[in-house]
Formats: sequence, C-alpha cells, structure tokens
Amino acid sequence: MPSFDIVSEVDKQELDNAVNQARKELATRFDFKGVTAEILPEKDK
Repeated sequence: MPSFDIVSEVDKQELDNAVNQARKELATRFDFKGVTAEILPEKDK
C-alpha cells in the first residue's frame, strides 16, 4: 500500500498580503462599521 507524506508550507508574503487585505476589509466595509476587531500576528510556538 502506498504511503503519502503531507507537507505544509506557508508563504509568509502571501500570509502578510491576506492579513493586510482582511484589515482593509474590516476598515472599509459598511456592514462592519462600528465593529471592533483586531488581527494580531503570533510567533511560532
């Protein structure tokens, strides 16, 4: 039976772009007006 190794890699630049895009959405969308939200990066554990 074949085996599979699962590898997970994160492109840090793409992650940074996604976080910045989410922050922009929270700041500019009408339906999020008045909502307090914060996205904080965490170091690897």
